[in-house]
Amino acid sequence: MGKSRMKIAIWAGWATVMSVAAGPPVLAQAESGGLNGLDPDRTGRIANTPVEHEGTTIRPAVLRQSVEAPVTPAAAVALAPRPPGVIDEKLLAEEIATWFEPLAQCRIEVARDKQLRAKDVEADRLTLRWTIEPTGKVTAAEVVATTAVDPDVLHCVKRQMTAWTFSRPAGGPLPLEREYQFRSAELPASLRAK
Repeated sequence: MGKSRMKIAIWAGWATVMSVAAGPPVLAQAESGGLNGLDPDRTGRIANTPVEHEGTTIRPAVLRQSVEAPVTPAAAVALAPRPPGVIDEKLLAEEIATWFEPLAQCRIEVARDKQLRAKDVEADRLTLRWTIEPTGKVTAAEVVATTAVDPDVLHCVKRQMTAWTFSRPAGGPLPLEREYQFRSAELPASLRAK
């Protein structure tokens, strides 16, 4: 070991010995002086100030019973669901049939995307839910598979449903739920090559 390294090691050892030796007196000084100069015997009171005033008396509360009208009838009316809108049944059935026809293409579209035969894509029965807004547009479209159905087919059906428009319902939005069943996987007559 070189002389400079020896001196550093001796000096570091001496500094350690000095700091250990200086530790207890510093600690003893801090304990005797208290924390920030406070003695442990002191309570921390600033002064004993006598209270010369008895304070303000508080009068007891006067309880008044008021007769309030019950809110049950008004609340029941306010919380009651609005009656659904109305569209002529025949017109609605025709419009639904018009929109349901292109749904059969979803199975074929998915088969093409996956490079499968249409009969190899699972698609059977669906429950479709939607709301016809007063403008005639469809909102809150939901597609629920009631049997095994390819998720891409579900997505395709929902995408088509969001583009649907109907006659405007009278009296507000009209929520609907219908069952849809895919036919066999054959191409519709309109798409078959002649």
